[in-house]
Parts: sequence; C-alpha cells; structure tokens
Amino acid sequence: MELLVQKAVSSAAGPLGPGDAVRRVLECVATGTLLTGQSPGRRDPCERDQTDALEPMTLQQREDVTASAQHALRMLAFRQTHKVLGMDLLPPRHRLGARFRKRQRGAGEAEEGTEEKKRGRRDGEGLV
Repeated sequence: MELLVQKAVSSAAGPLGPGDAVRRVLECVATGTLLTGQSPGRRDPCERDQTDALEPMTLQQREDVTASAQHALRMLAFRQTHKVLGMDLLPPRHRLGARFRKRQRGAGEAEEGTEEKKRGRRDGEGLV
C-alpha cells in the first residue's frame, strides 16, 4: 500500500492536499494498475532481488480492490465522502459570516416598496 501511495503522489505535477492525494491514489487503483496484465507489478525497493510486492494477491483480490476504488471514486464525485471514509455525515458549515448576510426586510417594507415600483412603471415614470 505504501509503495502504491508513494508512486501515485510523487508522480503528480505539484504538491497535493490530502483530499487530492486520496483521489489520485484511488484513480490509479481504479484504472487497473493492480491487475496482472496492466502493469509489471510493484517492485519493492527494500528488497535486493526483483520482488513483486503484489505477488501475494490473487487475481480475484486485485479485481475486488480495483472495483472498490472505482466505486469510491463515484462516491467522491457525488459528494459522499463520509460513506467512503465510513463516518457519519458532518453538519453543514456556515460559509458566509454575519457580514455577508442580507438584511431581512420587515413585512411592511417589502409591500410598500413593490407597490411604489409597480405604480411608477404603470404611470410611465420608471422606477421610483
């Protein structure tokens, strides 16, 4: 797993944030890099001999992991990250502070303002 993550993240054009790094790793796995016919395997740099780090995985396990990565990418695309991570949905954050909120009109203000504008248009005077 560490070899796969290291190779996926280090091949990016620039530094990645945590979310982008997870997405990139999932994209690499989803394309079929673990499948035997798609890649020569993952060479373990800690071993002297040419050792494939994926050798213990069966073909079925490789296909299952590939399908799971594809499903996880779909979930991320539809903003279901909490399901991919296996956690509860977080409450929504309030992005705009109090200074960006629109002022609430009173009931009387809204009615008076619209009547004046409508009356001005009918009389041909334009907006009041």
